[in-house]
Amino acid sequence: MTADAALHDDLSRRVDLYFSRRGVADVTWDANWNVVHIEAKGWADTAESHAVLDSAIRAMTDHEGSRWLFDGRDMNEIKQSELQWITDVWLPRALAAGLRVAAIVMPRSGTATKNIDDMAKAAENEIEVRYFSSVENARQWLATSAR
Repeated sequence: MTADAALHDDLSRRVDLYFSRRGVADVTWDANWNVVHIEAKGWADTAESHAVLDSAIRAMTDHEGSRWLFDGRDMNEIKQSELQWITDVWLPRALAAGLRVAAIVMPRSGTATKNIDDMAKAAENEIEVRYFSSVENARQWLATSAR
């Protein structure tokens, strides 16, 4: 069992659920890591996309956090209109709420990877972003970035 699987099975985890929809995403506040954890699980329509991102801001605000772990391995392509909303509307709100550090587990989809790159470029001077191939590696970096 990997360290990530062991952590996932640990019933003592302190996790608050903010959003969960099968095939869309889960958004949690993980108190063990002091991080908003977003796990993309496929495709989201406009309303779902907004709900996911708004719930992530709410989790960060509720816990006075500044760090996100975005697991985008199963993320699908984002429509151009959604990318525009993210950069023009959502990103300023996330920055105002305190987002400063993001660990991103890269999508398997090439188009989704380009979407992530576009979003990261929009925030490159505001957020410290690092890319990873696994959640475990992202958590290790977040643990060191907290020091």
